[in-house]
Amino acid sequence: MAAKAKLLRRFDTEAPIEFAPGLTARALPVPHDGGPTFGFRFEAGGKSVVYSTDSEHKLEDPKETAAFVAFFRNADLVVFDAMYSLAEAVSVKADWGHSRNIIGVELCQMAKAKHLVLFHHEPANDDATIEGILKDARRLEELTRGAQALPQALHISAAHDGLEIDL
Repeated sequence: MAAKAKLLRRFDTEAPIEFAPGLTARALPVPHDGGPTFGFRFEAGGKSVVYSTDSEHKLEDPKETAAFVAFFRNADLVVFDAMYSLAEAVSVKADWGHSRNIIGVELCQMAKAKHLVLFHHEPANDDATIEGILKDARRLEELTRGAQALPQALHISAAHDGLEIDL
């Protein structure tokens, strides 16, 4: 019986890994209560996708914020843990290991990302609640776009079953 090949790779958070010709990935530790998790940045064909979920970004530490802004910089798509609204995060769900919608907007604006997808929805939220969280994120983006001197509006979506996004 032939031995099975292991597909396990260690990420050096300082350097990208090439998975296939032209496809690279980088990892960055993300804040999460209860253990280490990682965000990933994938790049291919001049396009980039950042996946940063199961994380609780707070923007309290300028050095940490700068690292995430650099990681998100000019991403075509950012899939972001936005489990909570601002009200939920500052009331009963602070330090639960998940981010809020407005932090995703702020990080993406600072990084000049193009499209933010709110992801990792609170399982107890119904569609109307998720729509409200999306609406609040879009309104914040609209109100703060000029202050960030952004070349274009940040497109914001809420993840849902069957969502497909063309880059």
